[in-house]
Amino acid sequence: MATVPLISQRGNASQNVANVSAWLADAALQEISLIVFPEASLVGYGDTLALRRRELVTLAEPLDGRSIDAVANAVERTGVAAGVGFIERAPDGRLFNSYVICMPGGGRCCHRKLHMVEHPAIECGEQYTVIDTTWGVRIGILVGADNYLIENVRMTALMGATLLVAPHRTYGSDSNGDAALQRLSPGQRSGPHVAHGAVAAESASAAAWLRRSLIARASDNGMFVVFSNGSEKGNNQSGMIVDPDGRVLAEQCSSSSPMVSTEVDPSLIAGSVGQQCLTARRSDSNGPFVRSMPPRGNAFAQRSGTPSRGAIALSFAQVSRIRQT
Repeated sequence: MATVPLISQRGNASQNVANVSAWLADAALQEISLIVFPEASLVGYGDTLALRRRELVTLAEPLDGRSIDAVANAVERTGVAAGVGFIERAPDGRLFNSYVICMPGGGRCCHRKLHMVEHPAIECGEQYTVIDTTWGVRIGILVGADNYLIENVRMTALMGATLLVAPHRTYGSDSNGDAALQRLSPGQRSGPHVAHGAVAAESASAAAWLRRSLIARASDNGMFVVFSNGSEKGNNQSGMIVDPDGRVLAEQCSSSSPMVSTEVDPSLIAGSVGQQCLTARRSDSNGPFVRSMPPRGNAFAQRSGTPSRGAIALSFAQVSRIRQT
C-alpha cells in the first residue's frame, strides 16, 4: 500500500481528481493495492471557517457525485483501491467532512468525520467505520482530529480494525509557517490567547506530536496505520506507514518523493503485543461500554454491474459514539 500527500487546489475538483487518477496509474505499475490520499483531498486544504454556507454547498458533492464517480472509474481502470476526502452533501441536504474508500468492483465505504468544528454548517458524523477485505486486514477510517483521541482508535480496534487509514490536513500555522494541530472543539478555537512564544512552541511541536501519537496507537492496538497529510501551503505535506509493533515502514518528507509505499505482512498483526493485549481484555468489563453503543445503518454504497477483475468482497460495521453528559 502507499500514501500520497497530494497537493490539492481549492475549488478545482476536476484537476484534483485528475491528479488522483494519475497517481493510481503510477501505483498500478508498482503493483500497489491501496493508496491513501489526505483529508479533503478533492476540495483543497484551506480553513473553511471564512466560507459562507452557499460556498460550501458549491464545493460539496453526494457520495455518487461526479468527482467520486471519476475516482471510482480510475480505481476500476487500474485495479488500485483509493481513499479520498471530500465535502459530502447528504440526501437530506446536510454537509459532512467525509472520506470514501473506493474499491475495485464498485464498493464504496464512506466515513463522516466525528470531530468537525471547522465550520458550523458542517455536521459531525456519529459512527465509527470498519471494512472487511480479502487482503487479510480489516480497515478502519478516522479523519483528521478523529485520530487525536485515544478512545477513537481503540474503539475502531475493538471493532476488529487491523489497518487504520488516517487521512489528515494541516490548514493552520503560526507566523513562522509551522504546522498547527486541528481543533477538537469550538472552545479551542475561541479560547483565550496565550503568549506568542507559547503559540509558536505549540505549533512547532504539532507535527512531531502527531507522528509520535500515531506510532503509539499502532503499537497500542496492534494495527497498521497509514497516514496522509495535505497542506494548503504545500510545505507541510507528510505521509507515513507504521506496522503493528510501532515500526515506521515508510515515511515521506518534503525532500522525498510524494508517494511512499511498502509491502504489508498481515501475519505481523496476530503476533504483536498490542493484539495480545486486546485479546486479554476482560469481556465482562466491556459490557456497559458495548451496550451503550447500538449499531446503526452504514454509509456503504454498492455500485451495480458485474464486478471487474480484482473485485474485493466487503462488509461493514458502524457503531455510534458514546455520548456522555
